[in-house]
Amino acid sequence: MHTTEPGATTSGPVRIIVVDDDPLTRSAILPLLRPREEFEVVAQADDGQEAVHAVAHHRADVVLMDLGMPVMDGIEATRRICAAAGHPHVVALTTWDVDDAVVRAIEAGAEGYLLKVSAPKELVPGLRRVVAGDSPLSPGAMRTLLAHVRSRGQAVASGGVGRAAAGPGSLAEAGSPCAGLPGTGQAGAGAPRTRLSWSGGTVPSGEGGARLTDREREVVQAAAEGLTTEQIAARLYVSASTVKTHLRSAQERMGASNRVQLAVLAERAGLLGQVLG
Repeated sequence: MHTTEPGATTSGPVRIIVVDDDPLTRSAILPLLRPREEFEVVAQADDGQEAVHAVAHHRADVVLMDLGMPVMDGIEATRRICAAAGHPHVVALTTWDVDDAVVRAIEAGAEGYLLKVSAPKELVPGLRRVVAGDSPLSPGAMRTLLAHVRSRGQAVASGGVGRAAAGPGSLAEAGSPCAGLPGTGQAGAGAPRTRLSWSGGTVPSGEGGARLTDREREVVQAAAEGLTTEQIAARLYVSASTVKTHLRSAQERMGASNRVQLAVLAERAGLLGQVLG
């Protein structure tokens, strides 16, 4: 039995849709989803439009979503999937390390990202964290993500907007090539009043941060460090259910739909200085 969202459980294996325009990448991912008793691939898609169709026609718990695809990219597909009630978890698959496309996928509703090059080691643990209600990101990956968000916020504040100004669906993945699976080869703290758009709505980041209670800030800080619900509970000497309650409340106040969105919003609101140092 696995948890697909706070307070809900589903029996049987975790049902997964794999989305990537490279059939070799899809065929390389499938053998990693073991044991069979734990994971079941219910559909595959090679572009975002097919992914949206697959979600509509298959009961799935998780969608593994490539970002750079023809017809409809993974960011727009994620936005459409996450706009529906009761949608599955979406985890971005990226060839490169964190870039603006990854951040925009999270803005669209993705609960995190996994590097294709790291899939042999990170895919199954990341999926287990997601279905347990945690982030798929390790603490190191969370730090990398938030460092990128902070650097882009500083670029915007200094007038060097660059790719951050591009519209939805217009960013291609960029970065340094890496070897592994086939196909792998904001305003920041200085502008806390910037309005941040999410699939769940738009809120002024400064106002959202100001509305958090002290305990909610502590929980958000811990979540932004990549800690699981159980680890946060142990740190704060509270129950896991209490941590989940504080996270839900903070997400509502900040206008986020998951804890990774929440961490990004908190960084943009200038609430996470201690995480990145």
